Amino acid sequence: IRMFEGPPLDSDAGWTTNDITKECRMPFSLALLVAVVGLGSIQGSEPTVETLRARAQERMRQDLATYSAEDVRTLEDLYQSANRNLRGPDAKAILQRVVKEYPKSNRAGSAVLYLAQMSSGAEREAYLKTAIEAHGDAWYGDGVQVGAFARVQLAAFYAADGRLAEARLLAREVVDRFPGAVDHNGRQLLEALRSLNLL
Repeated sequence: IRMFEGPPLDSDAGWTTNDITKECRMPFSLALLVAVVGLGSIQGSEPTVETLRARAQERMRQDLATYSAEDVRTLEDLYQSANRNLRGPDAKAILQRVVKEYPKSNRAGSAVLYLAQMSSGAEREAYLKTAIEAHGDAWYGDGVQVGAFARVQLAAFYAADGRLAEARLLAREVVDRFPGAVDHNGRQLLEALRSLNLL
C-alpha cells in the first residue's frame, strides 16, 4: 500500500471512507486492517502476553461453532480434571479421552502437548508432531500457542538426539511463524531456542 495522499494536515477537511478506498483500491475495513497490522510490524512490536491471551480466548470460543455449549462444559470439566494433577494416575487416560472425544477442540491441542510431555522417545516425538500438524492453531489459556511450543519442544528433543538440522529447521519456523510466542512463564520462546544454540 502506498502512503495516502489526502487533504493537507492543516485542512479542516478530514479523511472520508471514500478517500481511503479510492487511494488504496480496497475496501475501507481491509485497508484499516492492513494499516494497523502493517504499523505493528514496521515498528517491530510483538504481541503482548495480554494480546496472546485474548487470542487464546477467541480460539476457545470457536469451539462453540463445532460443539454445543453443554459439550464444551463437559470437555472443560474433563480437561481440568486431568490438568489439576498432571502427575496423577488417571491424567494420561483423561487427556487421551479429551483428544479422542473432542478432536477438533482447542483443549485437544493442549492435551496432546501434555501427553507429549508425559512421554519419552518415539512416543514423545509422535505426540509433538501431532500437536504441530493437527493442533497447531490451539492455545493454552495463558497465551501459549500449541504450535509454537510444540516446535520448541520437538527442536529440543531433536537437539538432544543429535538431529541438529531438524532442530534448526523447527527453530526457524518458530521465528518466522510465531513472533512473540511465549512459554507458560511469559518468557519468549526465542530465549529457549537461543539457549539450545539453535538460533
